Amino acid sequence: MTDEEEIGTVSDYLGIIKRQKDRNYGRGNKEDFLFRGQAGDLPLIPKIGRLCPREDLLKTEQHLLQEFKRTNPLLLGSRQPYDDWDFLTLGQHYGLPTRLLDWTNNALTALWFATNTSDESTGPGEHSIVWILMPELDDMALSIEEVHPFDIKETRIFRPRIIRQRINNQSGVFSVQPSDEIKNKCELDKTDSFSEKIIKVKIPRNKAAEIREELNILGVNAYTLFPDLEGLCSYLQWRYFA
Repeated sequence: MTDEEEIGTVSDYLGIIKRQKDRNYGRGNKEDFLFRGQAGDLPLIPKIGRLCPREDLLKTEQHLLQEFKRTNPLLLGSRQPYDDWDFLTLGQHYGLPTRLLDWTNNALTALWFATNTSDESTGPGEHSIVWILMPELDDMALSIEEVHPFDIKETRIFRPRIIRQRINNQSGVFSVQPSDEIKNKCELDKTDSFSEKIIKVKIPRNKAAEIREELNILGVNAYTLFPDLEGLCSYLQWRYFA
């Protein structure tokens, strides 16, 4: 059963992380935590599992990847993907529905995404969410040179090659689920392997603005996460307008 916590400040949030980190160290688990910020209280499933395909979901996934590879070579410039893991990473980064689920090693980055009130994914309810994933060593056991992303048998943590600077700035990491879980639209926090490794942190919407101010003082804002003109413009709008 996934634990739930509620916070109102950055300090509350960091306190939860520290307590859980101490608990995991006491159990001998020293793996890094992963974090996922969601502006809405939405199911913990990848984008491809939240959509309704016109045909079989797994066939649709294959067609998506084939078409993405076929139609985009001129858009890639000099940064050519090496394999399908790279293509999925790139597609995920630009909004392609994939079986990858975004996480970050940076706790404050996830909190920024959760409290991003301009995010179009803001859903119903009175809270935004940060998920904390506490993986074990076996969860990281994935050799991308030896297995295709559609052929994995168990959910694994995938550290992508840095083929875009934004991935590096956001400390991007992915979880990738096997085909049976994708087809059945399994929520990661409700699977047998991960239900006890995940904490759901709830942030009341009326605390979001205060937390964003705290994060900016700590150097976490749209421009530090998106170091380009788009990020700069988003940051300036946030800074100078209500």
